[in-house]
Amino acid sequence: MSTTGKLKIMIVTIALALVCGTVNAQPRRWYHRPHKVVTVVSRPAVTIHVSNRFSQKERLAMVIAYLETHEYLTIKKYVQMTKLAKATAETELDAFAMDKNKPVKVVIRGKKKVYIKND
Repeated sequence: MSTTGKLKIMIVTIALALVCGTVNAQPRRWYHRPHKVVTVVSRPAVTIHVSNRFSQKERLAMVIAYLETHEYLTIKKYVQMTKLAKATAETELDAFAMDKNKPVKVVIRGKKKVYIKND
């Protein structure tokens, strides 16, 4: 074999070694992932309507009774008392505070909105 042929083989070998080293340095891609089972439910088998235990009048009475013994009422405490969603509880307390006939008033203390008894 001539020196030119040996030189070509050596250059190709070095090039392959460099290319293989670069390929091994690339992040691995896993194309063969295990299959996931997905269940599509179009409608629930049993529909349950969850209603609140208390009417709005009863909840207002709860607020007034609570404010008789405590300085203020927070939204979080009202949610615990009535089991309403936080947004619903806040809206209802705001409605109580906006009505002039109801003895509830809204006050901002720092970053919290609290409700007090309107004297």
